[in-house]
Amino acid sequence: MSPERFVVRPAGDADRRPIALLLASVAEERDGIASEPPIDVDGRAARFGLDGTFVAIAEEAIVGQIDVEESRFGYGEIGMMVAADWRGRGVGSALMAAAIEWSRSRGLHKLSLGVFPHNDAALALYRKFGFLQEGYLRQHIRRASGERWDLIEMGLLL
Repeated sequence: MSPERFVVRPAGDADRRPIALLLASVAEERDGIASEPPIDVDGRAARFGLDGTFVAIAEEAIVGQIDVEESRFGYGEIGMMVAADWRGRGVGSALMAAAIEWSRSRGLHKLSLGVFPHNDAALALYRKFGFLQEGYLRQHIRRASGERWDLIEMGLLL
């Protein structure tokens, strides 16, 4: 693959539907995020909060997204996704760096996230940024198939 360029910027209103379409695409994989198909694209697009949301743009398309949901207790909960053909190309790192910078500028003291134990690439990314495992939730996420998947809880003190 050639090293195409991408940019990371705060999400805007026009990004709602493209983010929801990315969510639907990543959910189709059924292994990296908790959401599974079918995704109500228009419904999700209408509900997205954009404060603390960043997108990675390449070739005029959203290829990654991260959001920090700020709690009233001073920490932020991270959710992120990267299009399959853009993984391993620095998109996740750039998104994480933007989320950490934004969180610090907001005065958050900590970031937290949940990740599936089998998601080696995501675990490596989070560890690279200093996230540490803080918990292990057994059979925490019920899948459409009826399976129940474990979840690793990770945190980063800012």
